[in-house]
Amino acid sequence: MGEVFRPEDVVKGKKTLLKRALRDLSPGVREAVQEILDSWDEVKSKKKLERIIGEEKTNRLLRLIRSI
Repeated sequence: MGEVFRPEDVVKGKKTLLKRALRDLSPGVREAVQEILDSWDEVKSKKKLERIIGEEKTNRLLRLIRSI
C-alpha cells in the first residue's frame, strides 16, 4: 500500500527546501527574498530578485523552486 501525504507535509517540505536554498544570504536579504516569493508576480518578482541577489542566484533559486 502506498503512503499518503497530507497537504501540510508537502508544503512543509517546500518551505524547508527554500530555507536551505536561502541560508547563504544575510538575514535582511533572506527576508526580502522570502517576501518576494510569497507575493510572486512572474515578471516583476524575477527582476526584483535579480536586483537583490543577482542573475545567477535568481536562476538557480527558480530552477530549485520549479523542480519541487
